[in-house]
Amino acid sequence: MKLYIKVFLVSLVAFALIFLGLWKFVIEGAEIDDSKTAMPQLGDHTTPGEDGDDISISLGENETPGDTAKSEFETLVEASDRVNFVVFGHDGGRADTIMFVSFDPGNQLVDIINIPRDTYWTVEGYTERADHKKINAVYGFGSGNGGASGLKQQIANMLQVPVHYYVKFDYKGAAAVVDTLGGIEVNVPFDMDYDDPYASPPLHIKIDAGLQTLDGENAVDYLRWRKNNDDVASGGDLPRIKRMQDFIKLTIKRSMSLKLPSVVNTAMNYIESDIAVNLAISYAADAVGMPSGNISTHTLPGEAPARSSYYIGDPADIHELVKDIYSKGQ
Repeated sequence: MKLYIKVFLVSLVAFALIFLGLWKFVIEGAEIDDSKTAMPQLGDHTTPGEDGDDISISLGENETPGDTAKSEFETLVEASDRVNFVVFGHDGGRADTIMFVSFDPGNQLVDIINIPRDTYWTVEGYTERADHKKINAVYGFGSGNGGASGLKQQIANMLQVPVHYYVKFDYKGAAAVVDTLGGIEVNVPFDMDYDDPYASPPLHIKIDAGLQTLDGENAVDYLRWRKNNDDVASGGDLPRIKRMQDFIKLTIKRSMSLKLPSVVNTAMNYIESDIAVNLAISYAADAVGMPSGNISTHTLPGEAPARSSYYIGDPADIHELVKDIYSKGQ
């Protein structure tokens, strides 16, 4: 098959092709590189108590109602051909827009779990500072515990499934992809006015309310906005995740009417990953004909308590969501 045909087939793969450039990482039939896979680790974890002290909980065996349920889950994971990624951007030393993306090539299914950046998560040796007890802080940890590989390991621990690869994207790349598509029409619900001179790079967002076509720069600002300058309570990451999910769907709809080789060529310049590119290109044909309805978006189950800077994941509900994902197509 000629190379340009393969590139076109790759362009049909799901949301990440359009927004994050994940087209490079669709895998069919190739052997997963086990040396790069982060396997989930069992053990104790902590959650904040009402008095401010951490409460120990268990990951893995005690999250399910018994050994039978645990065995069923393990069987689903071991029998599955799913390939899992942690996909994220970064804001200086912290991860941002964190997603777990699971692709089932045999059944042409993609599941995306958006993980709020403020999700409470502790890593041994990094528990003295309150701002270190968030999943987005892991990227900035040192001594081999941080970076993309460290974040990949902690997401594997959180969801209790293997995470095979990471994909780190650049916001400049996301903007360039949207510009290649000619912009995305969005109904902005309200005026967005926010400045964060300490962000990396500094963040200055000003978008008027109403139906309009956002170019790449404004689209990234729209997705990164969390609150206005005068807001006291913004709801944290949850409203932003909902905007991102809706935006992804709009982007898919627009992209399917366009020729996308130029989008692919643009996106590949802004992606960093630990997966070999040739694994993706050689198996891209498996995604041909995948309907957009096969792409499911989820938010990590949990809650954002009032007067708290943390999002608290619910281990039992997280387990059920991941189990439901792995049950698809079985």
